[in-house]
Amino acid sequence: MSAPMLQLVPLRVRRIPERPARISLLVLAGLALRRHRRTLGVVALALLVLMLWAVWTAQSVATAHDAWFATDCRGTGLTSWCQAAGDDLAHAVQSAQYLQIALVAVPALICGLLGAPLLAREYEQGTHRLAWTQSVPRGRWLTAQLAVLGSASALVGAAAALLGTRLHQAADPAVLRESSGFAPLPFNSFGPVLTAGTVLAFSIGVLCGALWRRTLPAIATTAVGYGGIVLLVTALRGRLQPSRTIFPPHGYDLRPDDWLTADGVVTADGHRLSYAQCPQSGCPAGSRTFEVYHSAAQLWPTQWTAAGIMLALAVLALLLSYRAVGRRTL
Repeated sequence: MSAPMLQLVPLRVRRIPERPARISLLVLAGLALRRHRRTLGVVALALLVLMLWAVWTAQSVATAHDAWFATDCRGTGLTSWCQAAGDDLAHAVQSAQYLQIALVAVPALICGLLGAPLLAREYEQGTHRLAWTQSVPRGRWLTAQLAVLGSASALVGAAAALLGTRLHQAADPAVLRESSGFAPLPFNSFGPVLTAGTVLAFSIGVLCGALWRRTLPAIATTAVGYGGIVLLVTALRGRLQPSRTIFPPHGYDLRPDDWLTADGVVTADGHRLSYAQCPQSGCPAGSRTFEVYHSAAQLWPTQWTAAGIMLALAVLALLLSYRAVGRRTL
């Protein structure tokens, strides 16, 4: 019996590419959105509550403000009607101040929910090993995460800034001088400063998460770092725009929404003395008053300058985050 003949069967050999197919950022962003959908839902719910609170507070402040001026109680005796209108206005202003505190705390909320846990939770749970050993490079993965969570942080900051601006417009400095936009609390609760501050808190949180690899230490470090930057920018806000000096015939010749930074008298020989430096007998004879101030028209340029500083620091924090992720071992 003869042995069977061997038959050659041609095979189609497919060359395996050296590099796997590149996953688009859009797909990675969709995966990030799906993964963080619950956290983003909590942020959206908190923003909705803040929005309802802000609309109600701004309306109550505007109503109380109009009622106070309608009674024409300025400069008159304290009647029962004027006292009731004044109490309503005081309560409305107090509610507005509470809301401003809540608006200032928005960056801390973004840091705790979106910024610090972004990388710190990956390290804690060990999921970074799975994510970074696939076909997606670390930098590309981080870019997709930042595109989703960073955009959400910017949107929340912008929405909170609009709510704070509406509240600032409703609170008239002619009624309460502390409601001036240059005051520390209102200055950080509206406008581009609040938007840029939210982005900055998110960026610092990402950096601290990359460095600490633990969520709670990252949140605590971010709170300290961001708070220090906000205090520094707030303290330097008077230097972000040139101040103006006037020599009025009588003191305090400013509008309620102007920011008085220094005042006193100018002696006959040209020396400036604050009122506290004058002796108890009075300021020297022949002196004239001076006032150094920032006008209300400088508020928005000051806001934009402070916001620019914060955004520059946010970009620096993100660049350092990319560097930390690229250099860290698994």
